[in-house]
Amino acid sequence: MWPFSRLQHEFIVAVFDIGSSSVGGILFRHHPNKLPEVLTSARFSTDFLPDPDFQKIQRSLRKTFERTIAATKRRMPKDWKRPDATIIIFSSPYYISQNKIIRFSKPKPFEVTEKILKEIVVDEIASFKKKWEAEHQPVEILEHEEMKINLNGYPIKKPIGKHALSVEVSLHISLGIKLIQDKLRECIAHSFGVIPLLFRSFPFVAFNALKDVVDISRDLLLIDIGGEITDLAMIKSGVLEEVISFPFGENLLIRRIASVFNFSLEESSVLLGQYIRGDLHTETKEKVRKIIEDASVKWCQFFKDTVKSSAELSYLPSNLLFIGGKSALAIKDFAACAKEQPFTSQFLLPEAFKSRFIFRKGFNEDKDISLMVSSLYADKLFLEKQPWQNL
Repeated sequence: MWPFSRLQHEFIVAVFDIGSSSVGGILFRHHPNKLPEVLTSARFSTDFLPDPDFQKIQRSLRKTFERTIAATKRRMPKDWKRPDATIIIFSSPYYISQNKIIRFSKPKPFEVTEKILKEIVVDEIASFKKKWEAEHQPVEILEHEEMKINLNGYPIKKPIGKHALSVEVSLHISLGIKLIQDKLRECIAHSFGVIPLLFRSFPFVAFNALKDVVDISRDLLLIDIGGEITDLAMIKSGVLEEVISFPFGENLLIRRIASVFNFSLEESSVLLGQYIRGDLHTETKEKVRKIIEDASVKWCQFFKDTVKSSAELSYLPSNLLFIGGKSALAIKDFAACAKEQPFTSQFLLPEAFKSRFIFRKGFNEDKDISLMVSSLYADKLFLEKQPWQNL
C-alpha cells in the first residue's frame, strides 16, 4: 500500500547524501502537478583528517549525519513535524557495486517468463552478496536493475512472453555496509520516528536522474570527484555498464595547498574556492594553478591505472561529464592527460537543474549539485510509487 496519506495533495521528502568527506541534507516538497519545491539544504564536512583512512572517516560519519538531520529538522515547515519519507544515498567508499552479464540457455526454444528472469537475477544477487560477506563484512542490497536484456543476442525491451534459445541479462547490483546502514536508521528513527526509508548508491542515482537532463544515448563517462574518492561510471548506449573508483578527491588537493601555503585545511579550502571564482591576485593565482596542475598529473595517473584494470573501461567514450565540488571544476581543465585521443569535457553545473525545481530560499543558496541530482531522482521515484509499496 502507498504509505502517504497526503499523496493526493503533497508530501515532504528528506534526502541525505553521504559522501566520503561530507554529509548533505535537503528537504523538498513533492507536488503531484508541479515542480518539486526545495525548502532547505545543508552540508557539513566530516572530520578533516590530514591522513585519512576508512575507519577514521567512518567514526565521524554518525556525528556529521546527526548534525545534518538536526539542521534540516529545524527548518521543517510548521505544519509538518517530520518528513513523510527519507532516502539516503551513498557515494564511495560506502557502497560496493557490480555489473555483470548473466547468460541462460536451453537446447530448445523456451518462453521467457517473469519467473525465469527473477530466478536468474535472485541467484546472482545472492552469489554476489555471499561472496562479499565471506571476505569482508555483512552487507545489504541498495539496488539492483536489469539494464539490458538480449534474446538470442539481440536487445529486447519487452522480453516477457517471447521465445528464445538464450537470454543475456546485464545486471547492475549495489551493496551497502550493514553496520553503517543500521546506525543511520537509528539516527533517522531517533529524530523522525519510523518513516519509509530507502538506500541507494550515487552513481545509480545520477545515471537515472541525468536521463532527463543530458543526452545519455551517446557513450558517456560520468566522473564524480568527491572529497576523498573519484567514481567513474561508464554509460554506453544508454546503459550503466560499469562503476569503479580510485582514491583521489578534493581533500587531497586541499592538503597540497595547505602544505605549500602553510595554511590550515579550512583556509586552503577557502583559497581553492577563491581560485575557482577568479578572486585571487596574479601571483597567488599562478601558485595555486601550479599546485592544481601538478595534482592533476597524479589524478590522471590514477585515472589511467584504473581504466587499465577494468575490462569495461578499456574502451573510453569521447564524452567526459564531470560532477563534483571545487576540485572537479579545477581538475577538468587539466584532464587532457586522461585520454590520448580527442574528447569533449563538460562540467555538470547546478544551473542545469534551475528550471526543474522551485526554490523557497533562492537558487543561489541551494546550489548543491549532488543534492539536486539526488532530489530529482527521489521525486521521480515518488511519481512512480513502485519502490515504496512494500515499506
